[in-house]
Amino acid sequence: MVDNATVAFVAGIGMTLQNIVAPVARALSAYPVRRIAVVGRGSVVPDLYRDFDEVYEIAPFRRAGAASMAAAFAGLRRIVRRERVDLLHLHSPFGIALGRAVATVTGTPHVAVVSGTLFGSPTWAGRLFSTIEAASARLTPAYITLNPEDRETYRRLAPRSRINTAPCGAAGIDPERFAVTRSLSAASDRPPRLLLMGRLTTDKNLDLAVAAWRLARRVLPNIELRIVGSTAPGEPAWAPPVESGLTVEAWTRQPAAEFAAADVVLSASSREGFPMVLVEALTVGTPVVAVSNRGTRALAQQVEEGLTLVPPDAESMAEALLARLDGPPVRVARSVLDSWSLASVSAFHVEQILGNLAKAPTTELLGQYAYKAR
Repeated sequence: MVDNATVAFVAGIGMTLQNIVAPVARALSAYPVRRIAVVGRGSVVPDLYRDFDEVYEIAPFRRAGAASMAAAFAGLRRIVRRERVDLLHLHSPFGIALGRAVATVTGTPHVAVVSGTLFGSPTWAGRLFSTIEAASARLTPAYITLNPEDRETYRRLAPRSRINTAPCGAAGIDPERFAVTRSLSAASDRPPRLLLMGRLTTDKNLDLAVAAWRLARRVLPNIELRIVGSTAPGEPAWAPPVESGLTVEAWTRQPAAEFAAADVVLSASSREGFPMVLVEALTVGTPVVAVSNRGTRALAQQVEEGLTLVPPDAESMAEALLARLDGPPVRVARSVLDSWSLASVSAFHVEQILGNLAKAPTTELLGQYAYKAR
């Protein structure tokens, strides 16, 4: 490892750094490593200053136009040179694209943490993402993926890169936060409750879950839908409908209590790297019905009972959630629960960072394309 090395963690929004990267940064504090955060302007959350040695804001680059992207590129390049960054740790498709470009120009070693991809998406953004990755994935010397399908995709696109798969998404979960007792509707004489939790954005396909709930009400008229979440800065907002039986709450600091009070958790997203909301629900013991995607399929391989995958249509989801209301209890092996823990996942990422720092300041792959700019 490089003594007194500097690692720059890059993400489009502060929420990503806070929820995914900050626990890893805290674990990394045990080593002689300077930890800096780089994020799109206007999205910094106050707690970031507690977990990083320095926090930089650059021009917004998540869903940004060409001018803002160019300004973000220039800003990140200045930071890399000023801080003499030894390793760029890149998060989210936008962070990976920006960081890869800066890393290639400056010759800075970098790791792309693929928390989610747009591979297979029929949207314009999905087609653009697939085209860019097909052309440039080989420029990144090291990847960390969260599911086997993304791992195999990058093995094809970047056959010379080092590719590892994390045991869980984000930085894992703190088991103590989710050690709660469930309150089942049948035992508490209340209506059955479905729960949607996450960012309220059109990307999450939330209309599908609402449509499934409406269909389920034809069978169980008193079934409730509770939506907990908010819209992140720069994302296309989704407005929940206003109707009887549906309640909406902003982000909560007590997610375990929400899971414990739900009979089934729903997820309608068509793309996930490794869905941490569902990991949290299953840890509490709340069953899940989710649209099948790369992330939910990876999670299903680890769960013995309690996770039902469905195609992206309301009828299938409604049928599955009604079956789950009377289904068997959630079963997840202790070894899997341990692998989801904050300690386990953070240790994995710290080991990967230290391993990549040991290969600094240059790699054979980077050397083909750039010089080390100091």
